[in-house]
Amino acid sequence: MQLSSPISYKRSASAIIYRDGGSLELRFTADDDRSYCIFMEVVHDSPDDCKRYQPPMLFKESFDINNSKPEDFIGYLNWQQIKGLISEINIDSSQDFEKYSDIVYFELIGNIANNNGWLIN
Repeated sequence: MQLSSPISYKRSASAIIYRDGGSLELRFTADDDRSYCIFMEVVHDSPDDCKRYQPPMLFKESFDINNSKPEDFIGYLNWQQIKGLISEINIDSSQDFEKYSDIVYFELIGNIANNNGWLIN
């Protein structure tokens, strides 16, 4: 299920990278004051110098790779929506750079989105 309307960032972004080979998680509060999580799973048979990612998945609240419930899944996002979201986060983080220790992950997610799901080293 592809979402037609993008989620708009409001505040409190954070990101982590999983030890499964590079899956990423982006958490934030949207303009509806609810918390969301976007999970971007790495395709595990991707070569190290050219990783590919599954389409981004949007979840309510947070994502737990072992315990997420089906009802927490909202839908798939496209890479264009991720680019817009990262752009909003970058504008916010540039105003208070010290607050965002995850800036390197935001840049990584932005690079993946700019290459339509590919991370090319």
